[in-house]
Amino acid sequence: MNWRLQLRRQASGPEGRPGSGETGRDKAPSRRKVIERVAGLAAGGAAANWLMSGSKAYAATSAATVESGAVAPAVVALADAATISVDASAGNDFRVTIAGNRALSNPANPVDGQQVIFQVTQGSGGSFALSFGSAYEFSTSIPQPTLSSTAGHTDLLGFIYNAAKGTWLLAAYVNGFS
Repeated sequence: MNWRLQLRRQASGPEGRPGSGETGRDKAPSRRKVIERVAGLAAGGAAANWLMSGSKAYAATSAATVESGAVAPAVVALADAATISVDASAGNDFRVTIAGNRALSNPANPVDGQQVIFQVTQGSGGSFALSFGSAYEFSTSIPQPTLSSTAGHTDLLGFIYNAAKGTWLLAAYVNGFS
């Protein structure tokens, strides 16, 4: 028996007729009544699991992993080089200390909607600049940032990948953490 038929039987009255058990009505119950009865089944546990086991929603939620507490992504240390390479599939929190003017390459292996944070720290010489690959996009309200110039200060750059545009959109920039 499919879950819709079962739902219809659960929503009908004790004789199985639509509307039986409904005060003053001889028609099928409203959607609200059906939802209230399904919610009552859900509170019952096993019956609700059986009822929902044929639905796509059940399949999606039963495959989900639930974690208690905060889940922190792995921190990915980037190698300082003239061009800093980034593999987006390695994580979401990327950190590098720069010891000269650098270029941040376009991240490889991005996923649509992926959010990444770059923590860029000025090396002991300080006042180094960072340029960006062609897949980074900046707006008029958050233009391409100029890094802090003080040695040891860290700047945060937050990007979101938009696959339709093929670009990493700068969504946040905070500078000057000492």
